[in-house]
Amino acid sequence: EHTNLRPQHAFFYPMYTVLLIAPYTLLPTYAWVQAAWQVTLQVLLVAGVVLILRYFGWRPRPWLLTVLALWSLLLYPSARAILLGQLTVVVFFLTVLVFWLLFRGEPSAQHDVLAGMFLALSTIKPQMQFLIIPLLVLWALRARRWHFIASAALSMGVLLGVSFLMLPTWFTQWVEQVISYPSFDAVFPPVLHILTHEVFPLGDGVMWALRVLLLIWLLVEWWRLLRGDGEQRLDWTLGFTLVVTHLLAPRTATTSYIVFLFALLPILRWLQRMHPLAMFGLMAALLVGEWLLFSVTIVGDIEATIMFIPLPLITLLLLVLARGAMVRSTGQPATP
Repeated sequence: EHTNLRPQHAFFYPMYTVLLIAPYTLLPTYAWVQAAWQVTLQVLLVAGVVLILRYFGWRPRPWLLTVLALWSLLLYPSARAILLGQLTVVVFFLTVLVFWLLFRGEPSAQHDVLAGMFLALSTIKPQMQFLIIPLLVLWALRARRWHFIASAALSMGVLLGVSFLMLPTWFTQWVEQVISYPSFDAVFPPVLHILTHEVFPLGDGVMWALRVLLLIWLLVEWWRLLRGDGEQRLDWTLGFTLVVTHLLAPRTATTSYIVFLFALLPILRWLQRMHPLAMFGLMAALLVGEWLLFSVTIVGDIEATIMFIPLPLITLLLLVLARGAMVRSTGQPATP
């Protein structure tokens, strides 16, 4: 709950986030800034969707591409993120771009260096990246992609160094502001807490059991990928890790669920191959269902905690069902 409703002007992102938003301060008025920022987010979201489609080798006809782009824009997490001007859209695009640079086409030092730079920049929202980053680093160590590891470390060092040059005390002040965040805005419990305490009265024991089981499942999938013969599981494991991140995160937001598009779009392709009506049925169910749930549960101007539950669980279930469909052919990556 809000504990302090006085106007506050806190900055809850790492200091180097200002490097992304600084160009917008050159615009004459806030209305211009807001319009330009929202257009930027829309462009990045559509660009991310196109990258995902090409990543998985899906080249839909122009009319279907338009439908998929519009659906992605109007989906509850995406539309909410754009309306609120959330940096989650930027993190989504950077994450997809990193996947593209690392895993599509022939490996190259140039691609690895760029991937490392973009991965470092994606830490502007660390709660979205705290699992995918160690997975990528472990994969790079096994694959001996030293340019990627060096670039990510060096880029992170530069971002931190520039931050300390701009404001030597930024880190401690940032930590203090993050701790004080509940006094600034509504803070929701973790997803599994909502599931086991508000949706179903199961208690702490079940909540912690689910956390442990999910973590074990995640580590097993990582081990299967990294042991040397699991390259075909790569794309599925990436999508799975993105979903589990928000089930295990101590704090998340429905706007962060935009990264689930990396899992949902190839699942739509899998359904289209079975029958187009199956694909459009899922699209309609997710689009209409989420907005309908929001409209009947909203409390004042704050979304209800139930909004945190359906999409991650549905995406996780679909990933399990579509596991075989997301296995890449050895030696036959999608054409960039």
